[in-house]
Amino acid sequence: MSQPFETPPLSEIYLYLAGTCNLRCRHCWIDPGFGTESQRFLPWSELRKIIVQAQELGLRAVKLTGGEPLMHPEILDILSGLHQMGLKLRMESNGTLIGDRQAEVLRETSTDLSISLDGPTAELHDSLRGVPGAFDRTLRGVESLTRQGWPPFQIIACLHRGTRPVLADMVRLTEDLGAGSLKINVVNSMGRSVEMERQGELLSVAEVLDTYRGLTSSIPEGTKIRVFFDVPPAFKSLVELRTQAACSCGILNILGILSTGHASLCGIGERVAALDFGNPLEVGLRTIWESNPTLLDIREHLPDALGGVCGRCVFRRQCMGKCLAHTYWATGDLFGGFQFCQQALDAGLFPAKRLLRPRSQPGAREVAP
Repeated sequence: MSQPFETPPLSEIYLYLAGTCNLRCRHCWIDPGFGTESQRFLPWSELRKIIVQAQELGLRAVKLTGGEPLMHPEILDILSGLHQMGLKLRMESNGTLIGDRQAEVLRETSTDLSISLDGPTAELHDSLRGVPGAFDRTLRGVESLTRQGWPPFQIIACLHRGTRPVLADMVRLTEDLGAGSLKINVVNSMGRSVEMERQGELLSVAEVLDTYRGLTSSIPEGTKIRVFFDVPPAFKSLVELRTQAACSCGILNILGILSTGHASLCGIGERVAALDFGNPLEVGLRTIWESNPTLLDIREHLPDALGGVCGRCVFRRQCMGKCLAHTYWATGDLFGGFQFCQQALDAGLFPAKRLLRPRSQPGAREVAP
């Protein structure tokens, strides 16, 4: 198949190392097994073969996530091995399995670590994470990190109705723990959190924006940490847009490797068969990266084919539709409007100055098989 565009480098891989987790988080969009219910791990020997193929395509960085990546029985070998291959490492973890040895290896491999902490109290955190004692175990993990002298790590907090009143307390706790930054992720209706939506625990767009503006205007001067609130760039101030990192997930340069060993757009391949691209050890990672119909469709049509409000947004070339996986989950269309922004537009809350004049939109598109 001839390509009217140059294949971009595969800059980063998201490794979904574990098909299982030691917590039962009520908002998880991947929905892994719990504990020993689903012990699914790809051996390091096979992972390494995939990474070698990826380096030939331009790989520079790897993000390790899960389930819970620290549940992988070879996690320390994986961290050390990837570091020895010259790759920049990031990890997302619930922090409960970090002891002194894990913290030592994270420091030795210069892993950029994000730890989930969903409230300043055990009651709030454990109610979302589904396992009593999770809060205390996460704090013990943080203590192991600080003993190794491995700040600054990041704290990630999930925003829902229960945590909305305590975000200012989360800023103070994050600073007290010695973290370098706090990232606030809005819980969207996807995966397990669909039940949270039914129970009225998720916030409306208006409530999210009110919370965002209230927090960003009330952070005390002299606060040592940086606070990132994960709303699309159309809602951010010019100061934030100038000083914060790029808002796009880098969709044109990333690929997910699932705990099954299959390639995917990201972790959504665990839930959506159409976005599972097959086993790179069988068909070759280069073949997937250069020839998969869904990836080719994205490269050819993003961002010009974005529909709904995304097609009219002045940030469409930077934001790239924010999260195509979530949009596909919600609409069945990779190029549909991102739901948060679409709901904001429908409610009259999307900033008018950040909209282009209306133009004709493409029709709904099917994901290529």
